[in-house]
Amino acid sequence: MKRTAVKLLCLLLSILLLVGCAPAESEDPNAAAPDSSGAVVDSPTEAPQTAELTEKALAQIATLGESPDDNYRTWYEIFVYSYCDSDGDGIGDLQGVISKLDELEALGVNGIWLMPIHPSTSYHKYNVNDYYEIDPDYGTMADFEALMAECQERDIHVIIDLVLNHSGSEHPWFKEAVSHIQSLTPGQQPDPAQCKYVDYYYFQQAESCPVGYCPVAGTADWFYEGRFSYEMPDLNLENEALLSDITDIMSFWIDKGVAGFRLDAAKEFYSGDTPKNIQVLSWIQQTATSLKPDCYLVAEVWDGFGAITDYYTSGLTSIFDYPFGSGDGKIVEVLRGAGNPARVESYAQALEKADTAYRGSNPDYIDAPFLTNHDVGRAAGFVTRDVLKTKMAGAMNIFMSGSVFIYYGEELGMICGALDDPSYRAPMYWNADRDEGTTQPPPGCTLPDEYPMGSLEEQKPDDSSVYNYYRQAIAIRQALPVISHGITTAETALNVGCVSAQRKSWNDESCIILMNISTEAAQVDLSAYADWTLAASLSADGAPITLTGTDLSLPAFGTAVLLPGA
Repeated sequence: MKRTAVKLLCLLLSILLLVGCAPAESEDPNAAAPDSSGAVVDSPTEAPQTAELTEKALAQIATLGESPDDNYRTWYEIFVYSYCDSDGDGIGDLQGVISKLDELEALGVNGIWLMPIHPSTSYHKYNVNDYYEIDPDYGTMADFEALMAECQERDIHVIIDLVLNHSGSEHPWFKEAVSHIQSLTPGQQPDPAQCKYVDYYYFQQAESCPVGYCPVAGTADWFYEGRFSYEMPDLNLENEALLSDITDIMSFWIDKGVAGFRLDAAKEFYSGDTPKNIQVLSWIQQTATSLKPDCYLVAEVWDGFGAITDYYTSGLTSIFDYPFGSGDGKIVEVLRGAGNPARVESYAQALEKADTAYRGSNPDYIDAPFLTNHDVGRAAGFVTRDVLKTKMAGAMNIFMSGSVFIYYGEELGMICGALDDPSYRAPMYWNADRDEGTTQPPPGCTLPDEYPMGSLEEQKPDDSSVYNYYRQAIAIRQALPVISHGITTAETALNVGCVSAQRKSWNDESCIILMNISTEAAQVDLSAYADWTLAASLSADGAPITLTGTDLSLPAFGTAVLLPGA
């Protein structure tokens, strides 16, 4: 078997051993730490199917296949500052990330997105001052190269943030441009022949500061565009010399081994001008794939369904699926309406609608679902710290097609101490003592009084934990590539009541995913699907998921994956 197949088999075996040989007893869904179980199981018989560990089941796991080595991955977003501190200075670093790669591999992720790692004057580092270097807080280029080597050994792809909407105000480009503006005599205009960088930005002479602009220090009537912050001067992405520099930057990091880039603030390249933004994204896609044919690009377009559909006409590989993520997205909306048949039924329909529309704009698109990220609150907070809903939110995200993104700490059910950017980026909760790599909070971060679902150290040995639920969900996703690669349609015959049913189709493969989005158990009649097999299950509350004949039993917030019979 290939190395990735062996790793996948070992991961699934370890999860099955963790769950145990028999399904857990059903527990109160309101308990603080409900049980959970779920694993790949044998073909249906008249006896109930459960997640029992048998030699026959293990043999079946080994033949399920492996996740293809492509850009349909399970990505893990890391804010390096808050992830793991290797040298005791209180700030996370690249060596800290390296030290936790075994943990990430155990979780099952096979891709990492590193938020900005370049020199910057801010803690978040979105005001880049050198696109070719590593911020000293995070380490050195040698540390980055070591990280890439370790990730390559583990078959983990790495993408990095590429911030092109703006540079930092301390970037040499901007400093030289400002120096040129400051040198002008009254009535004199900037001259790109003397300083090409004045055309890398938007400078304007006016009697008062225009909206979205900031004053140029040392001048009375010159201003520059900086819609996010005075520390983030906006770049002029129509300038050919700048585009050449961007090409060189992408080439540099691709040569370092990155698999691609996350494109920050793509909707704001030209704020309010979608056609021009699409034009820029088309250029980035074409340039990136000319440098690396399988270069993976995913853009931040924080907007609604219609806008994202339009942006896919750019030909860009992926765009974050905001209509499903965050606190106002479809996943949280459905969970808040758990037990409401109309709300639950709409979920599979929305998945089909989105897939059809996005694919219509770009037949080669790869969806980029996410639940949370560094700009929004935590999922556990969105569902009022309900453990079962927190787990189900994770499964709904992980079982979407495309490249799934998991924000660090979501696998623990972390919560926020306040609703602001620094608090969304709180230190990873490795253990209750907050040592062994735990970072200091970023400036302005408010920590919660407690993390009710526990630290990684506490959750790892607990088979009922959010962490182990995430491990199981990811393992199922990677064992059955039709989940990540499949075209999604609502399975109308089964998408009834509080059971959401979706079908995935890919090449000659199909699967049906059933989710009981309710606090009540559900019985599903599979008479019309008598030749389908219960291939995998995820139980949020620990009650067994069984298929007896054609009667499927789904406990509260239980998930079943069906495959066509052999």
